[in-house]
Amino acid sequence: MATAVLERWPAEEARHREQLAEVTRAERGAGFAAPPVLTVSEWADQYRVVPSYSAEPGRWVTDKTPYLREIMDAFSDARVNKVVFMKCSRIGATEAGLNVIGYFIHQEPSPIFIVQPTVEDAKDFSKEQLTPTIEETPELRERVSGQAARESGNTIQAKVFAGGALYLVGANSPRGFRRRTARVIILEEVDGYSPTAGTEGDQVKLAERRATTYQHRRKIYLNSSPGVKGPVEEGGSRIEAEYGASDRRRFFVACPDCDHEQVLIWGQLRWEGLEAPHYCCVGCGVLIPESAKFRMVADGRWIPTNEGHTTRGYHINALYSPWVTWGELRDEFVTANQDPGKLQVFVNTALGETWEDRGNLGPSAGLMGRREDYGGPVPAGVTFRTMGVDVQPDRLEYVARGWGRGEESWMLERGILLGDTTVPETVKGSPWAQLNEARKAWRPDAMCIDSGYGADSVYQYAKPRYLAKVWVTRGYSQPGKALVTRRPSKNNRTRCPVFYVGTDTAKDSIYGRLKIALAGPLYWHFPLSASANRDYFEQLTAEKRVRKHLNGRWVTHYVCPEGRRNEVLDCEVLNLVALRLANPQLDVPATPRAAGDLEEGVADGDTGPAVDADPVPPPRAPRKRRAGWIKRW
Repeated sequence: MATAVLERWPAEEARHREQLAEVTRAERGAGFAAPPVLTVSEWADQYRVVPSYSAEPGRWVTDKTPYLREIMDAFSDARVNKVVFMKCSRIGATEAGLNVIGYFIHQEPSPIFIVQPTVEDAKDFSKEQLTPTIEETPELRERVSGQAARESGNTIQAKVFAGGALYLVGANSPRGFRRRTARVIILEEVDGYSPTAGTEGDQVKLAERRATTYQHRRKIYLNSSPGVKGPVEEGGSRIEAEYGASDRRRFFVACPDCDHEQVLIWGQLRWEGLEAPHYCCVGCGVLIPESAKFRMVADGRWIPTNEGHTTRGYHINALYSPWVTWGELRDEFVTANQDPGKLQVFVNTALGETWEDRGNLGPSAGLMGRREDYGGPVPAGVTFRTMGVDVQPDRLEYVARGWGRGEESWMLERGILLGDTTVPETVKGSPWAQLNEARKAWRPDAMCIDSGYGADSVYQYAKPRYLAKVWVTRGYSQPGKALVTRRPSKNNRTRCPVFYVGTDTAKDSIYGRLKIALAGPLYWHFPLSASANRDYFEQLTAEKRVRKHLNGRWVTHYVCPEGRRNEVLDCEVLNLVALRLANPQLDVPATPRAAGDLEEGVADGDTGPAVDADPVPPPRAPRKRRAGWIKRW
């Protein structure tokens, strides 16, 4: 029976099992004494060496991150079988996980199963963090890198040691979950997992089943920075769901003034009018300097907020971290707040919280109620003007927009120019001739025209005006792409420069700006005029952000519901792109453009964005004439 089972295992694993049995019998026969009983944190303080890859290599000191002590010690507590850690970045969670691994290799040798989001992540973790930790910690090196281990055929994804073995797999590989059982299951960055492991179901459940035979001795550890709020089945955060089903522990610290215990939260950080950020105590209102943080954290404690659950759950943010200051977090937040597309990264990785996707807007968002009387066609705050033009078979649509300090913005006019867009501007009354009149009226400092339809007509109009900042764009909907390429492509018949636009990124930014409620940086103003009518706002907010699974991960993209129009949104995307390409100093009023500058001419020294030169093929080597047999004779 045993032989039949072994034949189904890979030859490498069978060899591992055989070597393990031999090493274990030899050690028992030699009468090796059991190691001293230590907690994980005590083991780390006594034995763990942080490798040279770290900014602070050397002996591990738990006192530097006291909030990790209880999390690590939960793994040496016989009453605890499952630990969930919803975390931020730069909090020491990876090093704490390595301490847990080292403890079970040295103190309680057991089969260990580590799941990373992908196979590549598993290999990188092994090479860059796990292997250096083993090699630089003598007690681990002796057990994993000894003669018996070398003979067992250790690999990047498999480490054998006396009494156990460690395997690393990717959540995207169904094969990695088969056949193996383990007492210790470590699931890293679970919010980065693909929805399922092939056709075999949820990876967390698959991995947990690997420890079923160990019953009350099993140790299961899930950790991750959270992703998007929502049901797991729809790509929502796994770690938040797991944390919600735990006892939800938070790290409480006491105010140095009033001793009121509280969780450090982002909303209590204050910096306006202060030289450095201070924390405002929710108990007495005193402003606590960051110099008090170390002592507060050292005396802090984890308190369950959801009693009655056996799973230990921990949540913490970067305000506690010794590796990032409150001033650095403030600067990161200010930068992210200026680009709404980056705000999710800050919420996920600095605050350790899920991002609630509120990108879908509509007329009910109250945008029409924000219309205002500018007191003139162009408000005083405008220092730079753009126009975005969308091309349709029977019309051109444009939106003119003004920009000021901090990218505060004013919608100036929406126009619809009817006519056949294949008719050139030289024909009186054509849409392109009408566009010239609109340009003369609003004198934009930069203009972008989409070439998704009627590209030849767009090239014909825009190419001679490139130096006058009339630029051609082409959009592509691909999440995570840059707002606009730095250099244009000339890969078309007319060699017209074309900039490629990440439309999803642009729409993220626009929808984020529309949610800003107070006038100031990034705020969008709308005029009390016929241009900003209900149709304008319905088109501006027509597209909805949906989530889909692409190449092993969840991504968001925009769709326009059937029957809805979205030309206004496309025009506003082009306005934002024109601003980025021109890159003006918005604190400095723009010099009014002369009529000649709007056409082929250009002001002195104004060259526009760099254009890739036409590729010049290398000179071809002269062809060698093949001689016949008579000439070779």
